[in-house]
Amino acid sequence: MKFIHAADLHLESPFKGLKNDETPNGLWKQIYDSTFKSFERIVNDAIEYDVDFVLLAGDLFDRDNQTPKTYDFFQSQMQKLNEHNIDVYMIYGNHDYFDMQKESVSFPDNVHVFGNEVETKTFTLDGKKIAITGFSYANKWITDKKIDEYPVKNDVDVQIGMLHGGLEQTGDHYAPFSLEDLISKKYDYWALGHIHKRQQLNENPLVFYSGNIQGRHKNEPGDKGYLLVDDESGKLEAQFHATSLIDWLTLDLSMDFVDVESAKNHILQVLMGHKYENMQLISLNLILNNPISDGQRQDLEYRVTNALSKDYEQLNAWIYEINVRLSDDQKMSSIDQDIWDEAQEKVFSEDEISSVSKSLRKYDFIAQHLDESKEDLMEQTKMKLLGGKEDTYED
Repeated sequence: MKFIHAADLHLESPFKGLKNDETPNGLWKQIYDSTFKSFERIVNDAIEYDVDFVLLAGDLFDRDNQTPKTYDFFQSQMQKLNEHNIDVYMIYGNHDYFDMQKESVSFPDNVHVFGNEVETKTFTLDGKKIAITGFSYANKWITDKKIDEYPVKNDVDVQIGMLHGGLEQTGDHYAPFSLEDLISKKYDYWALGHIHKRQQLNENPLVFYSGNIQGRHKNEPGDKGYLLVDDESGKLEAQFHATSLIDWLTLDLSMDFVDVESAKNHILQVLMGHKYENMQLISLNLILNNPISDGQRQDLEYRVTNALSKDYEQLNAWIYEINVRLSDDQKMSSIDQDIWDEAQEKVFSEDEISSVSKSLRKYDFIAQHLDESKEDLMEQTKMKLLGGKEDTYED
């Protein structure tokens, strides 16, 4: 038995954090098409690996009303799988919720859609009786523990659960459940959807969030894809396969700022040196070891963006935001100076020093020394207070 577990396709999903008017047209189309291309990879892999069926665990679409383009695309992919005798078991999630009593949709015969109530679909594969249990959202929120309605495994060889929801301890109001709830059902595999970060919740039985198939904003970094599950070793094992064409990346780059042109060239050289396989959408944290003016920062952002508009295909990277900040040493130096200036004004004023040293001034040599060495004394005091390592004033 071999199957694919995927979820959270979010077909035609908008990408957050990008400005259409600042992104090259070719790249913008690549971004817009990325969720479609990622799903095409899953379908092609299903055919190449000759899987028995595909599980789609909710949020296949980004909203409950699909555009004709999205609907036609999904239908064509289902038909492609149908032509290779690959069945698809799908549930709707909180984004693409579907009230079966009010609406209807027609898919090819190989597509099996779970209703709004928990149900089990059973079939025979290689002499084994396989059961798959799941349900589809009828509306956006489900606060009930639908997991309580899932039957315990009984009289089948393999039982798979499909569930689009969140762990109840996180306060999630999307069909909440606990890991103990899942394990108590005695299923062999749990195909979860809703959480976009791929993660394994349990080893035996296998409990997986497959994650989404394409990151859509900066909080969804790294490879995205699906899980290929098989029992060739005698037990079910899951292997991750990447499908995302575009990755979100936060890049920290430390440098000494000399001038805008040199800084721009250094940034481009760093990007070229990485030789990215996938297109990278980069949030660049530029950490400077010396100050930069607002005008220089704006000029740098403009020149980098302008250069990437021409070379983003060669570099396979696009910087959609640049955050400029000083290094920790520079920040501490700046903070120290601010603290000292305030203290000098309020505490180490001439009047305050004269008042504190009044009793000592009755000795002429001390009064003369204080007056002649005032600036040196102030500097030494500053270094002591701010942790400086210079020699102390010993006279």
